[in-house]
Amino acid sequence: MIRNARIIDVERAIAGEPTDVLIKGGTISRIGYGLRAAPDLPVLEADGRYLLPGFWDMHTHAFKLSPQLHLPLAVANGITGTRDLMDCPGSDDTLIACVADKRHWTRAAIEGRMVSPRFVEVASFYFERADMTPDQAARLAADYRARGLDALKVYNRLSPATYKRLTDEARLWGMPVVGHLPKAVSLDNAVAAGQRSFEHGHVFARHCFRDAAAWRSGALDAEVPTALVERMVTHYDAAACARAFAQMREAGTSFVPTHVTREEDARARDPAFTGDPRLAFLDPLSRWAYRDDLKSTVVRYPAARGEAALRGYFEHGLALTHAAYRAGVPVLVGTDTAIGGFRYHDEMALLVRAGLSPAEVLRAATLDAARYAGQTHRHGRVAVGNAADLVLLEANPLDDIAHTRGLYAVLLAGRLYDRPRLDALLDFTRAQARSPVNATKLVWGFSASSVNGEL
Repeated sequence: MIRNARIIDVERAIAGEPTDVLIKGGTISRIGYGLRAAPDLPVLEADGRYLLPGFWDMHTHAFKLSPQLHLPLAVANGITGTRDLMDCPGSDDTLIACVADKRHWTRAAIEGRMVSPRFVEVASFYFERADMTPDQAARLAADYRARGLDALKVYNRLSPATYKRLTDEARLWGMPVVGHLPKAVSLDNAVAAGQRSFEHGHVFARHCFRDAAAWRSGALDAEVPTALVERMVTHYDAAACARAFAQMREAGTSFVPTHVTREEDARARDPAFTGDPRLAFLDPLSRWAYRDDLKSTVVRYPAARGEAALRGYFEHGLALTHAAYRAGVPVLVGTDTAIGGFRYHDEMALLVRAGLSPAEVLRAATLDAARYAGQTHRHGRVAVGNAADLVLLEANPLDDIAHTRGLYAVLLAGRLYDRPRLDALLDFTRAQARSPVNATKLVWGFSASSVNGEL
């Protein structure tokens, strides 16, 4: 029993008066003030705190060691659902977690045998090779489907012919295609082909500029990266974006901007950013890779001009997300970054900075995510019959999105993680990140992985 909680209706953007919520078998069974329950029933006194659905991170990657390094950190930050965008390429891998792992972890979390969000969608390893033929792609897609993957992920270098064959096959199976927009494929054609979601703030910036066709053809490949980014911002084509937004709205195509990844580019020189104390929750290999990416960005976009170009590109991406959302494009909350649990709240803050209201961001993080997955009958609202995946906040996030960071408790399938347990999860993850055994396992897993060259 949760007593005296103010339920936030994310659809109507209102916080109700204090009420009680009875949970049975991992499901919300009754809601109402003054509910009676058995004397021995555990009670969580909310004392007027704010109750809403658990958050879903709609762009993550799970590894073999994620139960030690990533999944507890997600739950400790109120994330009860996760959409995984990179399965292992074969039936097993030494580094990347496979679909069977993720199904097992979900069952174990629901049963209380481990700490993990639910995996609400698992996409394949990415289709990326430029020389992959349409027939090869079709055969590989059939293998992924047979292995039980939920979606097929496309990436940057896929040819238009192979992309078309892949989307045609997926449409016949009723299997969504998700991921990047391949460079040689226009956004208009990708939406028409049925791609279900597009990831990252690059999508609109690269499509909605005057020279987009030349960029797709490779005619701008020799341009200095800083100049190309500047061109994408200064030669913005609003009409092209308006057409794409309308097409995506009609098709119900979702956009997962992961603005935190572009913030990493824009702030790659910022000592306050590169020295983020939350990096203590990363294992040494991931921390090295994270900082190495930042250093590579500085080299690729040198000097003050490069820094200014990346900051302008980042701000442009925020503005385009706002325009897309106002035009009716479904926007979802995802991180795709190393310390995703903490950065999820950063992403919500960036969406508010982009121009969405706190209420709209909360809806995107909960109900809209459940809509994407076709699971509104069980998720996305605090309602009778829905799964008891919940967060209890100290203050009203409708007033300030920063209040999502003030977690008093998290419930997953009705299993309570109160503040002491959440703190214990943080302590556990930090200790696991420092473990020499885990570091050794990661290095070995990476070196033995069949795809370490691609990663």
